[in-house]
Amino acid sequence: MAKVQNDPLGFARTQWDTWSPGGWFDEAEFSQTAKSFLNPDWVAIASNAYPSRWRDGEAWDSRYDPLQRRLGDVGTISTPTLMIQGMSDFCDAPSESEGLEAHFTARYQRVLLDGVGHFPHREAPVDVTAAILRHLGI
Repeated sequence: MAKVQNDPLGFARTQWDTWSPGGWFDEAEFSQTAKSFLNPDWVAIASNAYPSRWRDGEAWDSRYDPLQRRLGDVGTISTPTLMIQGMSDFCDAPSESEGLEAHFTARYQRVLLDGVGHFPHREAPVDVTAAILRHLGI
């Protein structure tokens, strides 16, 4: 955590460089986006978001305990759901999102984008927009 606090831009750059195939962004885009990585809350959010999903005992804000308990009681989701993932996501492997259809009672669609990594909305905005519009029936 200290390394992330001391160098949030370096941490973010490592994510951008390693969680997706190379070449999806240029220096100007990273520099512009990097301004948000200097937000005082970004380090705490970024360093907790992923571990808290997979590691038992990871700290989270106790104000959300009632919601976390309710989440554990949910067996299925009845909202039509679109899940978009890059097939070259080097952070969350596409295999981890396979076979989730049983958790949804409404329409569920999983879209895998070839050659796209962890940031599909940034790497392939046209494909993501098209998938969302199809899902919405527009």
